[in-house]
Amino acid sequence: MCLPLLYCVVIFLLKTESVHAKITQIPRHLITEKGQEVKMRCEHDTQDTRMFWYQQKPESKDKGLVLVLYSVGKNNTENGDDPQGFKAQRPEIKIFILSKSSAEPRNSGMYFCSSD
Repeated sequence: MCLPLLYCVVIFLLKTESVHAKITQIPRHLITEKGQEVKMRCEHDTQDTRMFWYQQKPESKDKGLVLVLYSVGKNNTENGDDPQGFKAQRPEIKIFILSKSSAEPRNSGMYFCSSD
């Protein structure tokens, strides 16, 4: 019974219309050493006002995402579930910058930006 339900959900998600949103993370890849400054920039091409930075930790057993920071508008930033010392800037509605002056081993992982 679970398999047909999952199949229907997958088909439904594949048939939804795309909003053609484009999100760009700069740099695309970043490798740094402990103590170095880290800066990642996210840009989107929609009218969405909310933006989010997520981290996926390499040791995460469930491979889930952790909300690091988020913003609900220009010049507004809020801590997520685990900010890890990161700071954020939202100089424009379409730009969200994540930075930290001194990287730590616990900051290792993949980072994802999204808008809503």
